[in-house]
Amino acid sequence: MSRIIRVLAVVAWASACGPAARAGGEDASSEAFFELKVRPVLARSCVKCHGERKGSGGLRLDSREAILAGGDSGPAVLPGDPGSSLLIRAIGHRDDDLKMPPDTPLSRAQQDDLAAWVAAGAPWPKGLAARPIEGAGHWAFEPLRGILPPEDPSGWATQPIDRLIAAEQRSQGLRPVAPADRRTLIRRATFDLIGLPPEPARIEAFAADDRPEAFALLVDELLASPRYGERWGRYWLDLARYADTAGDNSDYPIPQAHLYRDYVIDAFNADLPYDRFLHEQLAGDILAAEGPREDYARRVIATGFVAQAKRFGTVLLEDPHQIIEDSLNTTGQVVLGLSLRCARCHDHKFDPIGARDYYALYGFFAGTKYPFPGAEEVRRQSEMAPLIPPAEQAEVRARHAGAIADLRAGLKDLETQGEAAARVRDLGLEVATLEFLAATAGDGPPSGPLEAAKAALAGAIRERDGQIKRRQGEIQRMEKAGLLATVPHAYAVRDGDPTDVKLHIGGDPTKLGELVPRGVLRALEPDGTIDLPPTGSGRLALARWLTDGPPRPLTARVMANRIWQHHFGKPIVPTPSDFGLRGLPPSHPDLLEWLAGEFVASGWSVKAMHRRIMLSETYRLASDHDSGNAALDTGNARYWRFDRRPLDAEALRDGLLALGGNLDLSRPGPHPFPAPESWTFTAHHQFKAVYPSDHRSVYLMVQRLHPHPYLSLFNGPDTSVTTATRDGSTVASQALYLLNNPFVHDQSRRLASRLIADEADPAARLGLAYLRAFGRGPTAAERSRAMAFLSGYESRLEAEGVAAERRAEECWAALARALLASNEFLYVD
Repeated sequence: MSRIIRVLAVVAWASACGPAARAGGEDASSEAFFELKVRPVLARSCVKCHGERKGSGGLRLDSREAILAGGDSGPAVLPGDPGSSLLIRAIGHRDDDLKMPPDTPLSRAQQDDLAAWVAAGAPWPKGLAARPIEGAGHWAFEPLRGILPPEDPSGWATQPIDRLIAAEQRSQGLRPVAPADRRTLIRRATFDLIGLPPEPARIEAFAADDRPEAFALLVDELLASPRYGERWGRYWLDLARYADTAGDNSDYPIPQAHLYRDYVIDAFNADLPYDRFLHEQLAGDILAAEGPREDYARRVIATGFVAQAKRFGTVLLEDPHQIIEDSLNTTGQVVLGLSLRCARCHDHKFDPIGARDYYALYGFFAGTKYPFPGAEEVRRQSEMAPLIPPAEQAEVRARHAGAIADLRAGLKDLETQGEAAARVRDLGLEVATLEFLAATAGDGPPSGPLEAAKAALAGAIRERDGQIKRRQGEIQRMEKAGLLATVPHAYAVRDGDPTDVKLHIGGDPTKLGELVPRGVLRALEPDGTIDLPPTGSGRLALARWLTDGPPRPLTARVMANRIWQHHFGKPIVPTPSDFGLRGLPPSHPDLLEWLAGEFVASGWSVKAMHRRIMLSETYRLASDHDSGNAALDTGNARYWRFDRRPLDAEALRDGLLALGGNLDLSRPGPHPFPAPESWTFTAHHQFKAVYPSDHRSVYLMVQRLHPHPYLSLFNGPDTSVTTATRDGSTVASQALYLLNNPFVHDQSRRLASRLIADEADPAARLGLAYLRAFGRGPTAAERSRAMAFLSGYESRLEAEGVAAERRAEECWAALARALLASNEFLYVD
C-alpha cells in the first residue's frame, strides 16, 4: 500500500469513528496521547530545525499557534484534515521538495500517530504543558537544566538556594523576616534531623557558641547520630507502605518484616547513595549473588521494598496480578512520581503511559518469586528468601536432611531398642509370667503382684508411646518447616526466570491479548527497550535504568523534592508522588532543577542535601508573622518566613518519652508475635495486637487492617498504600488524649521527678522545665504565673490532706501536664 493510501485510510477511519478514535483504544485527542505520541516526535525530529533558535522556511513547530500559522508554504496543519496538511505530506516523504526530516523518515507508527492527532483536531495541552516545546515532553521528563542562580542585589542571599528563593521573593515584592534565634534554631534542627528534643546542656552550649560555623557543626553532629536514621528512615517507610502484617483477609503477622525496617534505618545512617539504595531495594537479591559475601544478607533484606506488596485472599499467593500491581504502583509513585496503576486496564488517560508499557514493566515482577506470609487456608509461611548464598544453602540442606535421618533412626530405637522399649518388654514378660503362674496354680483371680505388674506395664507403654509421639512430632515439624527451620531468612524476594507476559485485556488476567516483551516506559526511553541479561527477571537492569538512564533527572527531582518537603513541611512540587500531567507544577522550577542537579553531582548523597538545605538562610529564618508579606503571600509560598509545624505522631510520642527519661534507645528486634504453630487467624478472627513499648515509635508494631490506635489518632501513615504526605488534622480527640491519657500523665509525673531530682531550687527548676519542654527559659510573666500556680496548687493539696512529701511531685506533675499539652510543645518554630 502506498503512503498516500495509508494517510487517506487514516483520514477515512478518523471520519468514521470520530476524532477520539485510535487503534488499540487510544484517544488521539487526549493529553496523554499528545505527551506520549506527539510531543516527543516533534521535540526529537522537528524542533531542532523548526524551533525558537532556528525556523527553516519560516516555519516553527514548537507550539500550536506556530504550527497553525505555518511558514513560507502556508499552514503546516489544518486541524481535522490530515490529508490536506503539509506536515503530514512532509513526513510521508512523497514529495522530493517536501521531506521532513530530510534524511531518515519517521517510522510508520509515528507518521500514523501524527495523522491521527491532526484528524482529532491537533489538540494541545493547557497550563504548564502548553509552553513551547524545548525538550522531550512534559517538564518532569526533560533533561536537567543547568541553573545559574541570579545575584541578589540586596545582599541577603549569597548561597544558591537563597539566591533562587530571593529572586522569587523580589518578583512578588516580598522581603524575608529576621533569622531565628539560636534556641529556636537548635530545637528546629534537632527535631528535624533526629525527631527528639535537644538536651538543655546542648541548647545552652549552642546558644553561647558565636562561631560562624557553629550551626554547620550542629548539623554534622545530628547527621552522625544513630537517631538520624530512625527519623528519616521513617519517611521512607511511609513511602514503602511498611507494615508488620500482610494485609490479606486475616492480616497474618510477618515476624521477619522488622529486618527491612532496620535495613532502611541503617541505610540512612550510612548515607548509602540513593541510586544504590534503589538498586538494592528493587534487585538486592541479584546484587547479593554478585558479592561480596558480607553484603549478601543485607542486600536480600533490602528487597523487602518489593516483598511488602499488600497480600490478598486466603490461599497461597492468591491474585498475583494484584500483588504485582501494588509493586508496580509503589515503584512508579515512589521513584518516578508517576501513577502506573491506571495503565493496568487501558492506556493511561492523563500520563504518557500505555497499557503495553505497564505489561512490559509487569514482566520484571512476574519473573520474581514473592514470599508467602501465610493466610487463612494455608497457615504457614513459605517461599521466604534465605540470607545465605545458594552454595551454603546446599550444605545446610544436607545438615538438615542428616538431622531428620538421625531423628528417624532415633525413633526406630525408641520403638524397638530404647530404654522405654526395653522396660515395656521386661514388664510384659513379667506380666506374662505372673499370669501363667496364676493360671497353673488354680488359686482363682490374679494376685496382688500381677495387678501391680500390669499397672507398671501400662505406665511403661504410655511413657514409650509418649516419647515416640514427641519424636514423630519433631520430625514432622522439621519436614514441614524445611529449609526455614535452619537457614536465616527474610520476607524478601528471589529472582526467577525471564518472563514476558500477555497484555491483560481490561486488567483481567483471564482475558489475554498480545505478548508484551519486558521493557520500560516509552515516554522516557523511545523504543521502550533496555539491555536485559539472558537469565533472571531483569530487575537489576530495570533498577539501573531508573538511575543511570533517561529517568535519571526525574528520579533525582522526585527525591530532592521529598527531602525539601520534610525540611519545610511542604514540597516544591505540591503533588510529591505525581509529577505527571495531572500533578501540580513546581512552585520554584529553577530551585528544583538546581537541587536535583546537586543531588546527582554529590553522588546521590542524602546527607549532603540536608547540609545544603539546612545551611541556607531560608531554612534559618524565624517563623515570625509579617503583615505586609502576608498581604502579598498569605500561604508563605515564597518562603519569606519559616512555617511553624506540628510534631508528627512519632516525634510527639518520642519527645514525651525523652522528657520522661524512659525512652529506650536500643533496637528492639522482633515483635512478640504468637508462635507460628498457633496461627489460626481467619477473616472473622483476624490477627490484632498492640504491644506496649518504650522504644522509639519507628519500632512500634503496625498492622495493615488494624491501625495502631495512637498513630492513627495523630495522623500516622496508611500502611496499605504508599504515603507521600500524611493527613493533617487538629481534632478534639487529640487534645483529650494529651489532657487525659494515662501515658501522658505518667510521662508528666516522670518529668516532674526528674526536675525535682535535678534542681533543688524551685526557680532554677522552673527554668529547667521550660528549657526541656520548649528549648527556652520562661519569660518574667510566665515565671510569675507558674510560681503562683504551684503555690496555689500546693495549698489546695494541703487542704485536701495530701502528705507533704507528695505535694511537690503532684504540683510539678500538674505543671508538666500543662507544658506538654501546650501548643509551644506540640509545634516547632
